[in-house]
Amino acid sequence: MSELTAPEWLFFAVVVFVSYAIRGSTGFGGVTVPLLALIMSVKTVAPMVTFLGLVSSWIILQKDHRHVVWSALWRVLPWTAVGVVIGIYFFKTLDSRTIAKALGVFAILYGVQSMWRTFKPAPERRLPLHAIAPIAGGVGGFVGALFGASAGMFFAMYLDLLRFAKVEFRATVAAILFGLGLMRASGYIWAGAYDRDALLVCAAALPIMAIGVWAGNHLHANLEQLRFKRLVAAILMLSGVPLLLR
Repeated sequence: MSELTAPEWLFFAVVVFVSYAIRGSTGFGGVTVPLLALIMSVKTVAPMVTFLGLVSSWIILQKDHRHVVWSALWRVLPWTAVGVVIGIYFFKTLDSRTIAKALGVFAILYGVQSMWRTFKPAPERRLPLHAIAPIAGGVGGFVGALFGASAGMFFAMYLDLLRFAKVEFRATVAAILFGLGLMRASGYIWAGAYDRDALLVCAAALPIMAIGVWAGNHLHANLEQLRFKRLVAAILMLSGVPLLLR
């Protein structure tokens, strides 16, 4: 990573800080890998983001673990494991450009729909959780393992449909992403992804990530419920843009 210029290192620091400030506030965030892929290899960024995701989720859970909705967690994690296995299998071989663009369109459209619902709430209805959990878990695990990021939006969609309050939302999505991170890290170790470059960027990003999560915790404490929902919708829309530009 010594070939990075000073402006590129500054870009790296800003992206990591902003991404984990978002994650500290909402429990998830999907912009790190697509943006950092502009200056370094995804094969280096993906293992780094997995490591940072584990640490940041652990920090969030230290404070909010009592608010985790365990029933929602256990419904989705087995399907997440299936998705991770498939995603890791294709990690080194699959051309992900077309998939990334399709994923970006999907994220933007869902974010727009979620934002619209904050102004025009949908009528109450019974949710088919037996159908939602496999899709969110399987696709989230697959995308998370394949791209190293962008998985949080699927779990955010799952929990958004359940209409959790902001504290339960953040704690539960952090717990899901912690479980996903353990699975992904094991897969990347098996694939030999934690090489010298990956370990170097992990070390460089760790203190920046910690400051970002601290800032996000402060933002979370001062967000009203409606503003929180709109922030989640905006993040979903923004996370799709860099995927379209890859």
